[in-house]
Amino acid sequence: MRSVNLQDLYKNGSSWVLATLLTHKYLLKRKKSNELFDQLPSNLCYEKKSRIKNLFYGVLRNQSRISDALKPITKKTPKNLLLSILLTSGYELIESNNNKKEKIIHNAVEESKRLVSPSEVKFLNAILRKLPSQLASQSESKSLSIFYSHPEWLVENWVTAHGHDATKALLKWNQSIPSIYLYNRAMPNELEEKLTAMGNHFYRLANSNLNDLEIKALLENGSTYIKDPATSHSVTALNPKEGEKILDLCAAPGGKTFDCIQRMNHKGMIVAVDLPGKRMDRLNENLQQYKNDNLLLEFLACDVCSLSKSFFEKQQLPTQYDAVLLDAPCSNTGVIQRKPDVRWRLQKEDLEQCADLQLKLLKSASKRVRAGGRIVYSTCSIESVENAFVIKQFLESESGNGFTLIHSNTYYPWIHKHDGAGVFLMSKAKT
Repeated sequence: MRSVNLQDLYKNGSSWVLATLLTHKYLLKRKKSNELFDQLPSNLCYEKKSRIKNLFYGVLRNQSRISDALKPITKKTPKNLLLSILLTSGYELIESNNNKKEKIIHNAVEESKRLVSPSEVKFLNAILRKLPSQLASQSESKSLSIFYSHPEWLVENWVTAHGHDATKALLKWNQSIPSIYLYNRAMPNELEEKLTAMGNHFYRLANSNLNDLEIKALLENGSTYIKDPATSHSVTALNPKEGEKILDLCAAPGGKTFDCIQRMNHKGMIVAVDLPGKRMDRLNENLQQYKNDNLLLEFLACDVCSLSKSFFEKQQLPTQYDAVLLDAPCSNTGVIQRKPDVRWRLQKEDLEQCADLQLKLLKSASKRVRAGGRIVYSTCSIESVENAFVIKQFLESESGNGFTLIHSNTYYPWIHKHDGAGVFLMSKAKT
């Protein structure tokens, strides 16, 4: 196989080549898709990065479907670089109409000449000409798992929990390209007319809106943010008020902390906690600017399970708070549309392991709620084992004595038209 000068191709390679090389890296290292994407050269223009992301994430969304179509026409699984070329081309073939398939194959063959040897190019040409008919022979009636490219165990879990039709709707959602949402509490009237209002100060954008000079100005001056509506539900449930003491756990990179700051009118106390490391560095970097005389904002690098009373006393901080927000680490099954590689990293046993950790975190977090205070537990999972079941176990435990479930909701992408999430508000008795 030809030796590929990755750095040289990064400098002047086409979007197709760069997407293929990202796929190659993913197959070799199995790193998170966003981490690989962030390694692209910083000087790439927006249009090129968008094209690369569309191709790379499209491959991740359709990986097992394309691999299944390749099985009958390849004697053995191709080496990673050849497979990356076939996967990128396969995604393009899935998304194209019939009269563009020949052009896609021709482009793939020509581009692959920069990546592999002449004999391998000949092999690719032969396989690619057979691939469209193999893809066309697949159907959702034969296999939801293969057609929508999700692990079979996960599809079976969802069918059991939600039924066949709802599962199919979820799979279709996960296979679609995520919408872009803006959050602005005072969107100018002239811009509101250009956008699709989603409620609660959220607006859905068309791609063309990103080139709007007025929208760019709002993003630059800090009055508008790009975020999914699902991210607001936990803070809405917590309802932080001006002058309160808030404890935000698993807070990095700081989006929910920022929402609390806004709702508190920059007055009160917020202590944000997360594990030491890059995520904590980002939390610090993102929120340092919001410290002021009226807002005490503290960042603590610590394991939530180790948040003892003495730890807070050493920091000269309150040991109990008016409101605690625990946005727990989870399986991420509610954000597979946005993070397509989650489905391939997730294992069946991970759900129970996540739930075990979540219960430990919740028990630890509950100790920091004052009498008469409240706590919100949230995840970006749609699995009941990580949501309602964790809450049930907590309320039945010794740690849950004195707590009452006030509000609960699981947001399902195919119903609510945004990322999935579980949100649970509990209050602590006054005495």
